[in-house]
Amino acid sequence: MPHALLLENPDLAAVIDIYDSWIRFKMHHNKQPGLAVGLVYAGELIWGRGFGCADIATKSAVTLDTRFRIASITKTFTAVGILQLRDAGKLNLDDPVSRRLDSYSLRYPGAPEITIRNLLTHTSGLPRDSHNPMWTDCDAPAWEEFIDAMKSRPPTRAPNHKFAYSNVGYSLLGGVIAQVSGQSWAAYLQRKILDPLGMSATYPLPQRDDPMLAKGYSQLDDQHQRSPLPFFLMNGFEASANFASSINDLVKYAAFHLDDADDAVLSRHSRRDMHRIHWLEPCWKEGYGLGSMIYKLGDWTISGHAGGYPGYLTGFTLCREHNFGLILLTNALGSNPPEYINQGYKLVLPELIKATNQPKPAVDPAWRQYEGEYFHEWGNEKVIIRGGQLQIVALDDLDYPPVILEPTDAEHEFVIQAPGQSNETARFEQDESGQVTRLWLRNEYAHRKPQSGEEAP
Repeated sequence: MPHALLLENPDLAAVIDIYDSWIRFKMHHNKQPGLAVGLVYAGELIWGRGFGCADIATKSAVTLDTRFRIASITKTFTAVGILQLRDAGKLNLDDPVSRRLDSYSLRYPGAPEITIRNLLTHTSGLPRDSHNPMWTDCDAPAWEEFIDAMKSRPPTRAPNHKFAYSNVGYSLLGGVIAQVSGQSWAAYLQRKILDPLGMSATYPLPQRDDPMLAKGYSQLDDQHQRSPLPFFLMNGFEASANFASSINDLVKYAAFHLDDADDAVLSRHSRRDMHRIHWLEPCWKEGYGLGSMIYKLGDWTISGHAGGYPGYLTGFTLCREHNFGLILLTNALGSNPPEYINQGYKLVLPELIKATNQPKPAVDPAWRQYEGEYFHEWGNEKVIIRGGQLQIVALDDLDYPPVILEPTDAEHEFVIQAPGQSNETARFEQDESGQVTRLWLRNEYAHRKPQSGEEAP
């Protein structure tokens, strides 16, 4: 049965139907075995579907309960674990790693120590991957071997010098979680994240014989065929890329990240912290948060994480400003999840925004007295009513976003909502006759120009 939102909004249902057909076309064109996708709005799955085969040999169908190795989406769970420990006062993000992980003490010559924040943001200067050909041979080292090898693998640059993606760094964060919590990484995440969120179909330690696990396949060879790739666990690198999960379970995880209320799993402040830029690339279009990739797609900010593991490419993405998420799981290399994800956003999100656009609130007639032009030595501004809001427009720069004035319980007083503002107030001052004469913004004021028919104050 279609979600009520689709039944009530035929245009939204129509673009999702186009998306469905486009996915089928692309999968056929790419000879792709299987794919699962879910669209999440306000914490609910509004549409999802499995396509193709979880196993080519048995022709078992992909469903929303089929598990995939989600690879580096694991990093978001590891980041949640670290931030939980911060919320609990058991560590600080600027603690040196050596303080929270006895087995690690390397640092770049003459540079500050590597911090937990550096590991979270991939700014540690550590190598990307294992000392052995882990991804080529499908053989990850045990923790003890990994740590022993790190003794001869110092950072290649000073912390904070450059963003450089590092599975090594996130694997060390797994060690931090274990040492600080007194539990293994997998046990801690199971008890503190998966169980509270009801994610019973998500495994930190996947099982080789799991009947719900899709088989992973190679890229197309010269004969345009795919081969199954071997199952292996990430062992010492588990905190960077070991999880297996399904669309239906990741919907619960998306709901957790989209919700802005306080939650027993993680404070709303830490969730916001995960999804804001902590490292911005020079192009100013992408960067990294705390366990979250962040990029611009048109006017939208998309956050989440991609995943790549032999036989699986995946994406867990959120547009928190519009309470929307798109999750995509595939069981073949060369399947290009970003193409599916970005196309989904471009097709669906504009119609979803239209469908969920609430009626504009009724305009308070008293706001009319504030309309007009105001001037001060720093510029000229106009107060208007537009889109059901009281706004301040900079006449000196019409391209600058308007300032929104949100009503308060105090007469003539509003909260300023604008980029870079901190919930300070605006206040309209009146003379003895009740005529508005000045606009106070924080502790500065602008004079109101007389309107037609009014006398100058």
